[in-house]
Amino acid sequence: MIFESSCSPESSSIESTAYEKLITQSKNSLDQGVTPERVTNLLPQSKRDRVETSQRENQEARQIFLFVNSAGLVNQAIKDNQSIKAALVGIQNRVTAELRLQGFAVVEVPTGLELAEAIAWIKRRADSNDVALSIQTDAFLNPDARGTTAFYLAGNQKRQQQAEQLLQQILTNVPTLVSRGARPDTETAFGNLPFVRQIAIPGIVLTLGFSTNPLDRAIILNRSQAIAQGIAAGLALSNRTTKKRSTAKSSPPKTSTPQPKLSINISLNGKVCKEQGVIIEENAYIPIALLDRLTITIASPRTARLLTYNNTTYIRAIDLRGAGVSVSWNSANRTAILQSTPRLNANKVSRIMGRGYLSKDTLKAYLQQTNPQALRTFPQIVDLYLEESSIEGVNSDIAFTQALVETNFFRFGGKVQPSQNNFAALGDVGTSTTATFPNARTGVRAHVQLLKVYASLEPFVQDVVTPRFRFIARGIAPRLEQLSLYYSTDPFYSEKILASLRQLYQYQLARSSISTG
Repeated sequence: MIFESSCSPESSSIESTAYEKLITQSKNSLDQGVTPERVTNLLPQSKRDRVETSQRENQEARQIFLFVNSAGLVNQAIKDNQSIKAALVGIQNRVTAELRLQGFAVVEVPTGLELAEAIAWIKRRADSNDVALSIQTDAFLNPDARGTTAFYLAGNQKRQQQAEQLLQQILTNVPTLVSRGARPDTETAFGNLPFVRQIAIPGIVLTLGFSTNPLDRAIILNRSQAIAQGIAAGLALSNRTTKKRSTAKSSPPKTSTPQPKLSINISLNGKVCKEQGVIIEENAYIPIALLDRLTITIASPRTARLLTYNNTTYIRAIDLRGAGVSVSWNSANRTAILQSTPRLNANKVSRIMGRGYLSKDTLKAYLQQTNPQALRTFPQIVDLYLEESSIEGVNSDIAFTQALVETNFFRFGGKVQPSQNNFAALGDVGTSTTATFPNARTGVRAHVQLLKVYASLEPFVQDVVTPRFRFIARGIAPRLEQLSLYYSTDPFYSEKILASLRQLYQYQLARSSISTG
């Protein structure tokens, strides 16, 4: 079955485009500074006036909605389906991170929603200046069919231009993708696409190749970071393009491009990276792709200076200080040292929904120090909590720390035995006994899902395995302090978890300081 595809048996020929000229054009400027318009008070008045005028002319998107539509993953092995879906979600997350660093407000549609549900979800939250992008794959009975397409609303020239810019940036970043061009939605098998017609705001459907083609599938799985950078560049370009003004004045003289000094090392949270940074005008820049390795949620820095050099995008290191990152310099070995420094205040740390700060290495080292037997009994326990929490959007720090408290650091010894794979004393339905799960992953998933029941109204990403979720009012405890009212009769329950959480944060910082010292 064809999934919203422009492919048909008679359209088997696909043209490839040479991208050398596009790559040259996109990289002809070394320095690409970015300063979000909403903080233009940091600029001189003359520049502020120009930015504000540009913003009025552009009507820049207020929010960018990103949706991963995995309904087209058909006719493939289950393992391949799951891998492609995971890659698409990873692409969405990287696009979100890069656009937020450039000052855009990005909203991720919850993973797992059907198309109609996603459209309704966006319509409830979108304003007139917002835009939306659906990221998906195509499928066809003939495995030779391949190619990437950006579909837009037929007859709308502005949306066509946005689709063309998006596709161009993706193919510039990943020239091994085959282009099927920017096409109106009337050229699909169904004659129209609901995503571009029913959400009211400008929408584009991006098909990143065919999941039924081995070459397209390999590119999606192996080049997800480059694809995400291309998508982010295309969305930023199409939503920040200034109008050309006619003028009789001559062009201003070109300024000299600062030349980078290469060969500086980078240390992130105590680990020296194999990637290197650059120094320009006495400032250290690091590859923007490395930000994924920082163990904090990076909101858009108030000023973020970006540049592109040798096909790599860099961000100025000192601009990350306002986002909870300590930046220092070791002149002896020419190393820029970046250290996550989360602020330990209950208002931020105790939110059950959100991304955690603690790294996998920290949690494993802490367990090895406090109870080495835990990793022998449950060798994947840290990975499971990080993975399952990330899937459901739950703060992995809180989930893991609650498990430490409930299991006495995985020593158990109470009413729950290790063989039950129950890490949060979850009760069974209809009895006074604690639940038993078939394996550690299911037990972790049940714990994470129960936290989501208490803290959020958002739908589950995976099948529900937590036993008592039907009997709990959704969203009644978005913070850890509120959880103690429903989860335990101990009046100091939340304080115990928060105390352990602070110890873990301090342990991570101390451990990183020793590594970098």
